[in-house]
Amino acid sequence: MIEKKKTGTYEWAPARDNCIYGCSNDCRYCYAKANAIRFKRETEDTWKVEHPNLNAKAKKHRGRVMFPTSHDLHIEHVNWWGPHLNNLLKKGNDVLIVTKASPSSIKWICDNFPDYKDQIEFRFTIGTDCEETVEYWEPGAPMSCFRTSSLVIASTHGFRTSVSMEPLLMENPVPFIEKMYPFVTGEIWIGMMNHFELKPEIPEHARQIKIQSRENLQRVYEATKDNPKVRYKDSMRELLGLPSNP
Repeated sequence: MIEKKKTGTYEWAPARDNCIYGCSNDCRYCYAKANAIRFKRETEDTWKVEHPNLNAKAKKHRGRVMFPTSHDLHIEHVNWWGPHLNNLLKKGNDVLIVTKASPSSIKWICDNFPDYKDQIEFRFTIGTDCEETVEYWEPGAPMSCFRTSSLVIASTHGFRTSVSMEPLLMENPVPFIEKMYPFVTGEIWIGMMNHFELKPEIPEHARQIKIQSRENLQRVYEATKDNPKVRYKDSMRELLGLPSNP
């Protein structure tokens, strides 16, 4: 049997789980937001207003489950996502928590699930340390400095940690990777921005045409290819003709 090519979130986990509709992060490149608007489930305005999925029921998944994939774990809604995460863990799931969450949410998880360290890995989405860039592309999300603090909190509490730099939001990520490196027990993934428009009104500091260019990504690859923790998402591998991740 020919193994199906793994792309997107399936490179990280074969299963996905969510318990909230909408996402107040309101990232301009968000595929979930684009799909929700495309299929008329949400509008530009309603997407930012989170509400619980009352039909969401945690189950035992086959293989690792990525949670969440279309929302985040904001502390003001811990009464929605906290019980769902608890049920996922109690059912024996290996949970990859992919998040831009602030330290308060991460500390809550660390304090409430200390006995599930073998079932939890945090993957923090941090594409840049430039707060102006974050403010443009991820207007409702916590600042980069808060996310790096979240990474440190999870690491110092003894949880498995990793980083997603997809989308990459800076030309040269090497110094930032070196800063985060001591707190990463797993992998640092670098990938392209797949859903965005190069509009004229985009501020110069947030423009992606140079960052996403083949020339710049080739430079990023050459500068990071010998780092044992760095992996490249399918978007970047396809552009550069790179082999599959080991």
